[in-house]
Amino acid sequence: MLGTGNAPVDWYLSSFAANISSLYWEEGAEEKVELARAILGMETWEVVLDLCCATGGRTHRLHRLGFDVVGADPRAELLEVAGGQAQIDDLEIGYFEVDPRKMDFHGQFDVVLSLGGGAFEHYPDDQDCFDAFKAAARALRPGGRLLMQIPNVLHIERHLPSRTWVRSPYATELIDQRWNAPARRLDGTRRSLIDCESPEEMEPFDFQRRLYTIAELAEIFDRIGLRLIEAYDENGAHWEVDDDEQQIFVVARR
Repeated sequence: MLGTGNAPVDWYLSSFAANISSLYWEEGAEEKVELARAILGMETWEVVLDLCCATGGRTHRLHRLGFDVVGADPRAELLEVAGGQAQIDDLEIGYFEVDPRKMDFHGQFDVVLSLGGGAFEHYPDDQDCFDAFKAAARALRPGGRLLMQIPNVLHIERHLPSRTWVRSPYATELIDQRWNAPARRLDGTRRSLIDCESPEEMEPFDFQRRLYTIAELAEIFDRIGLRLIEAYDENGAHWEVDDDEQQIFVVARR
């Protein structure tokens, strides 16, 4: 059944299975970090905020590479996993449980990373999303850069499947979804399948995501004191503004 679009305000805090989900085993962390470094030309002296860091795979990788990095996420249970793994690996990393809309960082970071989605799009209205953008811009030092990974709206509009599976080594998520063009939102229902459960046994969670065109992002960035620099495809090459890529990367500078 498709989501109704009436997801609770804090749906993103509980939108995954209560016991376990694919988020707990983040895949591709090293690849995303290397892609971010290549796109931004990151130097190890730079201070980095890994926004919506989940279980810390990217944060740990950045720390091991020599970056001064902080992880932030609104979901305490994921931060517990990240902090526990950091302790096991003897890594001194700061983790903060924060709502991206209400972050109280001021000019502390050279780079803000939002990789994998979640920082700016999972809120009940556009003002909430805008507040998250403002908080991220506020966290940057002059000349600092924001790198965000977002769904390609052109791909969503033309190729969105009504049902899809997202698989990891430990869990599978069944997603029913539809593109709500007037609201510019992706509405849907997610179910997390663990071990031997059947789809009928999975508890559904409604979700929604506010998706943006490049023009919309340029306008938002202008309002918060950032400037859109470039958009890249999934391989880190200049994006040709087509519907081929499912995800794109966007860079803005303060």
